[in-house]
Amino acid sequence: MNLKRCTFALLLSLCISCAANESKSATSETQSSTDSTSQLAVKEPTGELSATDDGIKEMGILKEVEDSGYPIATLTIEFPERKFQEYFTINFEETKGADLQTIRKWVGRYVSFTYNSDLTNALLDVQVDGKSLVSEEKIELSADAKKVTGILRGADEETPGDLPGKVTITTSDDTVLSFPFFVTKEMVEANGKSVTGFYEERTQNTITAIKLLPK
Repeated sequence: MNLKRCTFALLLSLCISCAANESKSATSETQSSTDSTSQLAVKEPTGELSATDDGIKEMGILKEVEDSGYPIATLTIEFPERKFQEYFTINFEETKGADLQTIRKWVGRYVSFTYNSDLTNALLDVQVDGKSLVSEEKIELSADAKKVTGILRGADEETPGDLPGKVTITTSDDTVLSFPFFVTKEMVEANGKSVTGFYEERTQNTITAIKLLPK
């Protein structure tokens, strides 16, 4: 009987010892994992995007700021980890905490920003009987350019400011294509008449929030 008790006590002692060692090992692994996570957190931004209800969140290096006429600017942002750069439009009247002079001081630094990406129709030329209503010089059209013929509307007056107006071309089957565009005098004269438009489908990236990341 005493032998059985001694044997049971010995086994119990071994179990407790093993459990303690496993606990120390688990604690050590958890600490190691935590340290590893901390180290990752202080590395340079990866530039990986994430989508939210507010838009797409990104980070990259601001390479260039081009004034496109107040309050619009075009930003060139590089993503070195993925080895490419992209162009983004920003409207300073709709973006809090940002202005042209401040943004220019951020060139060469990492920025964090939120943007929306939309497919838009970029109107390249509007013609009547083969004559351009946009430019006296011939407008070179790419192979990707599309053609639409219909009634021009929205060109009631020449565009007065730095922001484009909106014109539409309605086809014979009542399809309405809308374009942001700077209306010319010649387009005003053709408003309500049949025209031929040439356009491209382009992706427009519009920044809605931006901030400088600490060094």
